[in-house]
Amino acid sequence: MQLNYSKIFTKLIKILTFIDKFIIYNGKLSIFLSVILICLISVSVLMRYLFSIGFTWLQDLYIWIHATVILLGIAYTFRFDGHVRIDLFYKNSKQKFRDIINIFGVLFFTLPLSYFIYSKGFHYFLRSFQQNEASKETGGLPAIYILKFIIFLMGILLFLEALRQLFFIITIKRKKKWK
Repeated sequence: MQLNYSKIFTKLIKILTFIDKFIIYNGKLSIFLSVILICLISVSVLMRYLFSIGFTWLQDLYIWIHATVILLGIAYTFRFDGHVRIDLFYKNSKQKFRDIINIFGVLFFTLPLSYFIYSKGFHYFLRSFQQNEASKETGGLPAIYILKFIIFLMGILLFLEALRQLFFIITIKRKKKWK
């Protein structure tokens, strides 16, 4: 039986396209949550300073949403090359050199870090879920394991995006002539 590399490559492209759409969906969710975050903080500030009313659960909620915005936005930012980078050599260099730097960065920094985050994040989430952990503040939100699950999810999203970028650089860009 002979392997049909064309079919394997086509299926791989479909999987990577799905991953790309999933990353973009989570990034857009992060953007939407930013608007909700602004509204919640505004309501909280108005209630506190105009009416001297404060709710612990509301403060917990906007802290959770703030964390979710950041955690869901990390892979999305990485996807669109919006992450922080020291551009001493990168900005004015040729595409081949930039691709080599990106491959090195993905292999030696992003993949190990994202693997660490999702492997440790799963146990962090699971322990919290099994204990039905809630906010330590009186009147705070229950089910803090939801927030801890998003840490785990961020590790997975970053790992998948790193693999997608690595595959893209090695296969697609390599076929094009590096300038």
